[in-house]
Amino acid sequence: MYQTGQRWSSRNEPDLGVGTIIETQSKSFTLFFSDSEIERNYSVSQTSLVRRTLTTGDQLLFENEAFTVSEIKEVENLMFYKVGSEWLDESEISFPRNDKNELDSILALSPARRMWFDLRRKTLEHQALLAASPVRGLMGLKAELLPHQIYLAHDIANRPRSRALLCDEVGMGKTLEAGLILHHRVMNGLSKRALILTPTNLQHQWLVEMLRRFHQPFSLINESVYEDFMEGDDNPFDQQPFVIAPIDFVCQHGKAAQHMIASEWDIVIVDEAHHLSWDPETPSIGYQLVARLAANTESLLLLSATPEQTGEREHFSRLQLIDPDRYHDFESYQAQQGEFKAAAELAEALLPLTEEGFEPSDTDWKTLFGNYLENVKLKDWFENLESKNTKARIQAAKDAISWLIDQHGTGREVFRNTRAAIGGFPERHLNTYPLENNEHFDSATRHVLPEMEVDHGLWELDPRWIWLKEFLECQADKVLVICHTADMAQWLNDQLTFAGFQSADFHEQMPLIHRDRAAAYFADDDGAQILVCSEIGSEGRNFQFSHNLVMYDLPEHPDLLEQRIGRLDRLGQRNTVEIHIPYIKNSVQERLFQWYHHALNAFERTTSAGDKVNMAFKEPLHAFITGQDDDKSLLLEANAFHDNLLKQMDEGRNRLLEMSSCRPDRAAELINQINDEATQGLHDYIEQVTHAFNIYADCLNDAPDQSSWFLRPSSDMMVEALPGIDDDGKALMLNRRQASQREDVAFATWEHPLINMLMDEVQSFDSGKLTSAILPIAALPEGTVLLETMFVIEASAHPRLKLAQSLPMTPIWQLSDKNAKFLHSQFTADKWAEKLKGVPNRVAEQWVAALRKDLIELLQAHQLNAQELARPMVHEAKEDYKHRWQSEINRLCELRTQNKSVSQEDIDLLETNLSEGLQRIDEHQIRLDAIRIILTTKPE
Repeated sequence: MYQTGQRWSSRNEPDLGVGTIIETQSKSFTLFFSDSEIERNYSVSQTSLVRRTLTTGDQLLFENEAFTVSEIKEVENLMFYKVGSEWLDESEISFPRNDKNELDSILALSPARRMWFDLRRKTLEHQALLAASPVRGLMGLKAELLPHQIYLAHDIANRPRSRALLCDEVGMGKTLEAGLILHHRVMNGLSKRALILTPTNLQHQWLVEMLRRFHQPFSLINESVYEDFMEGDDNPFDQQPFVIAPIDFVCQHGKAAQHMIASEWDIVIVDEAHHLSWDPETPSIGYQLVARLAANTESLLLLSATPEQTGEREHFSRLQLIDPDRYHDFESYQAQQGEFKAAAELAEALLPLTEEGFEPSDTDWKTLFGNYLENVKLKDWFENLESKNTKARIQAAKDAISWLIDQHGTGREVFRNTRAAIGGFPERHLNTYPLENNEHFDSATRHVLPEMEVDHGLWELDPRWIWLKEFLECQADKVLVICHTADMAQWLNDQLTFAGFQSADFHEQMPLIHRDRAAAYFADDDGAQILVCSEIGSEGRNFQFSHNLVMYDLPEHPDLLEQRIGRLDRLGQRNTVEIHIPYIKNSVQERLFQWYHHALNAFERTTSAGDKVNMAFKEPLHAFITGQDDDKSLLLEANAFHDNLLKQMDEGRNRLLEMSSCRPDRAAELINQINDEATQGLHDYIEQVTHAFNIYADCLNDAPDQSSWFLRPSSDMMVEALPGIDDDGKALMLNRRQASQREDVAFATWEHPLINMLMDEVQSFDSGKLTSAILPIAALPEGTVLLETMFVIEASAHPRLKLAQSLPMTPIWQLSDKNAKFLHSQFTADKWAEKLKGVPNRVAEQWVAALRKDLIELLQAHQLNAQELARPMVHEAKEDYKHRWQSEINRLCELRTQNKSVSQEDIDLLETNLSEGLQRIDEHQIRLDAIRIILTTKPE
């Protein structure tokens, strides 16, 4: 079906123009869009493309001259067009804009129901709003909107090249941040192919998170499936646009590594990048692999531990992956960091002034600003730092910090959010339950898991199980129980259910859909009181609607302990997290508890140094845990070591970097805009579009802030499939908070794949371009002809130019009588549509045939009027576009005088984009999109 040279256009991205297939493979092919100078890879199973061909009488362009097609033929799936005495194949020609062709093709259609005109108009209006929105790509997250995540994602994703090192503390949501950046760039056409490299144990978590949070389906290519993708000489990594691969597998499989590097990626994401060990002489295979990818990829996100955890040299090695030209010399980097530290200390001195109620002391700001004084002494905010007016002083301190953030270095590449800086996390409270052992669980003294050597039939004699039943009988709140293995999770759930508790289990042996149902059952107010999770099964899940956590056993690593507590201890948790630890006395579990509690204080606060302490005390810790050495002085020594580490890390914290990683005021503006736009008008649109396509849709709630629908495929629906909805149907919620707490429902926004697909289907439904209606009215003679049209302003450009933010595909609605007297200024389109009634298809076809000649003349008048209406719109778009880009260019030019991280190359790129974008706006076209023919009748 697909052949090199064929011409296709994209329903999803019509502004790309008409593309040419330049390369084919067994499962994919590549289109080149000459108008926007961009290539796209598509799977052969895609449904988003439309074949573009000409018919006899159409015009084409060849070598910049227009010719009329006199004859056509198809040879081996390629179209050939005869012009004069020559035959041209379709790959040689260009498709001109031809108004006559558009009019003829629309009038040749069979008229559709009148509502299709209104649906096309509403679809175009919503698509234009979405395309122009500065928060497009940030709306669709199925999770609470956290300021630090939204600010960071918006900042990084909007750069020409999204290259950054994300160093947030554990539990701050680096996975969601990376997913938001990726989703933003995909939604805005900046990234079409993405690779995520993960540790082996996190590959499935990433797969689930990308699908569940962003509706983004990834393909997993690991050792077990790599060969399945192989077919001849095809590169498996070329066959899927979005790939997750375990980095350990690729490092150990040379051919897979070669294939991965040979593929072209728009963005690469590397999780736990601090494990890419490096030294100048012998960097690890993983580091070299990522370096090769980084050199050939526009955007790169490295998710890493904080610099304080890994050391400056290791941190510098990751910065070299982000920008090797800038970070070429460690000594220069250290000197730059010295300057940055001075700025950070100044920012820390300013920070208290931003708080209400702070009483400032006499501060010599001229001395504190030191080398910066010449640059700031004439600024209004500098003088106001000593103002007696509290409001003015607070604003001056904020302005001073913003100035410092803009002036300095690695904030452009490094982002680091911490609990201390963000705030809003709950308190933790530890509850311990030492339990007497019995003769059946003697293995508890030798094994981390007390049940290790105990027959399943005796598990009900476990002191922990006996305690758990008694504990739960006194609980009215929801309780999350976590244990290490899936077998234990299943057993506990079975026992709890048999004992009469409302319980559900959740573990890795369950299919994903069953896990989602279990999580939804637990989240429901009337659902399960208890959810029993295994270690792996709970990864990536958040249950902050519960605040009681029972650890049936303790893990062997502090990071896993923190991950467990992090299921409940998250932003959005409104209660103190109650941590319940039952352990058998004189067991390995008791000694683990003592280590975590007395050495690391890991239950009642987070620690980013647990792994370092474990490594520092590796041998004595093993002896203590296994009972070979009961010397409790180890706990005191380790605690002192741990506290010293935390002190060093805190002293090394860069407050200025933390401030630059999240500017609360800007984050609040973005979140407010997302909340305003994400679902505005969507409830009514779902009703209209599902009705149009005969999709089963049941409104569950039509309250503005509680809107929800149940959708299911129907036997006579007019689309092939519904993305994200199986044959049993699914609930769609428009309330973010409610949807994010339910794993069995979809969160619907204008960015949801189903909504995007339905909007594309509306646009590609050709019959909807011609509709008819009657207007019952006494004021006009019966049989009076009226004409509604919709024209569209289009401009093709590469997505990097962000043309749509100023000039999206903009609809122009017009209404006139048969004499071209325009009436649309007297009505709104919606109010006018309410006056109209339907017409049988047979009657509508007779109208079109009888009025064809008059319609062509009238449509030409509409075309000229549309051009007049478009002129001020295009002018305003040019001014807006110029202002957007020039403001950023001016800002970077000013910053470059102080901030070495701002390169002239960055500024040159923006200037090039501005020039090219303005040219593309000038080359805009106005296209006829739809017609509605109206005849008046006498009112009944």
